[in-house]
Amino acid sequence: MYKKSLLVLALAILTACGPAPQPPADPAAAPTEAAATTPSAAPAKIEDEPAPAPKPKPKPRPAPSPVAEAPAPAPPPVCGDCGVISNVADERVRGEASALGTLGGAAAGGVAGSQFGKKSGKILATIGGAVIGGFAGREVEKSVKAEWVHHVTVSMDAGGTRTVTLPRMDGLAVGSKVRVVGNDLVPN
Repeated sequence: MYKKSLLVLALAILTACGPAPQPPADPAAAPTEAAATTPSAAPAKIEDEPAPAPKPKPKPRPAPSPVAEAPAPAPPPVCGDCGVISNVADERVRGEASALGTLGGAAAGGVAGSQFGKKSGKILATIGGAVIGGFAGREVEKSVKAEWVHHVTVSMDAGGTRTVTLPRMDGLAVGSKVRVVGNDLVPN
C-alpha cells in the first residue's frame, strides 16, 4: 500500500506541474511552443514537422596516387677548374743573359778603353773598359731578350680566384670563359 500511495503522489505532482519543457528543434517553432505553454493563450495544435534534412557530407578527396612525384633534377655539378677571366695585368720580364752578351760587351769596352791614356794608363783604361763593357753588354742582352707576360686572374665557378701567368693571351680577354689546366688556360 505504501508503494501505491507514493505512485499516486508522484502522478499528482507531475500532472500539476505539467510536462518538462523541451528545447525547440527549429527556431521558427520556438514562438509557437512558447505561445502554447502560456496559460492565457488558447491551446494551439502542434503539428509534426519533419526533421531538417541532414547536411550532405563532403565528398572524400581522392587519395594521392601511390606513384611518387619524380624529384627535381639535380643541378649540374660545378666545374672546379672552370671560371671567367676577371683581370689581366701585363708585365715586361727581362730575359736571361748569356756569355755572348758579356763577352761582346767586354770586347767593345776594351777597344774603347784602349783609346785613352798612355803606357800603363792605357792598360788600365783597356781593363776598365772591358769590365764596364762586359757589364753593359750583359744588361743590353737582358733588355733585348725581354718579353711581355700576362698575369691572368680567373674568378672560379666553385668560388675563389686563381692567377695564371701566360706568355700569350691567344684571343682571351676579360670576360672570357676558360678552364684552368695546370698553368695554362683553355677556352671553355
